[in-house]
Amino acid sequence: MLRSDIRRTGAIAAVAVGATVLLASPASAAEESPAGILAQSCKTLSGPAGGSLPLCKTWVWDGNDYDGRWWTNGPSSLPSYSYLQRYEDGWVTNSAYSGSYSDRKKVHFRICDSRAGRCTSWW
Repeated sequence: MLRSDIRRTGAIAAVAVGATVLLASPASAAEESPAGILAQSCKTLSGPAGGSLPLCKTWVWDGNDYDGRWWTNGPSSLPSYSYLQRYEDGWVTNSAYSGSYSDRKKVHFRICDSRAGRCTSWW
């Protein structure tokens, strides 16, 4: 391989990494990823009564809505009365710690605690 090929390959890799970092934000209609490009974001969500949950989500904009999935990215230290909630296009449901969605405009997550009677802000 020639030096110019190595430099060109390195430049392409740097652009790809930069694009991935720019796309790593929550899925919402205001923050669209280019059509067909898979984006991912991970965050450690703190519980309202202590503890935390590392959560990741992906999304891809298909031109009019999002498809994606979510999963835990490590062990949870949430108290036993804490649970995950999911917001999808105006509907709030108690959520499994992993799953997928399709044909949605907005998807967000938060941690709630039934003993504390509180929830965190949406991510």
